Amino acid sequence: IDHISPRTFETPVSSFTMAAMRTMLSSRLSSSARPAGRAFAAAATKPQVFSIYRYDPERAAKPFMQEYTIDLKQCGPMILDALIKVKDEVDSTLSFRRSCREGICGSCAMNINGKNGLACLLYIEPSSSPIEIQP
Repeated sequence: IDHISPRTFETPVSSFTMAAMRTMLSSRLSSSARPAGRAFAAAATKPQVFSIYRYDPERAAKPFMQEYTIDLKQCGPMILDALIKVKDEVDSTLSFRRSCREGICGSCAMNINGKNGLACLLYIEPSSSPIEIQP
């Protein structure tokens, strides 16, 4: 049994089916992963400004919006990637919830440019105006 490989039991039909499934899946992913006609972080030439809702009860009486500038070429494509970059490299006092990074748990839900969404599923759409992020 040591000399039998797992491919020994694979029939030509199952090989064809797996290849067809891989082709179909890759074509669906490449066409549906990003909506057509939109610019995303990878295509950005200028840094993007993020305006993030902050509150420090020890320093300020009221919550405020703080701006951070991120080079999108050095960042992942999702809003959550930008928030992690800000926390890791710019301002370690920033805090937010995250868990699965796959859109299943919902812990990274926030208001982004006036719409509720999951930061791990929303692409950064480069813009001349700041991307506004609130809880």
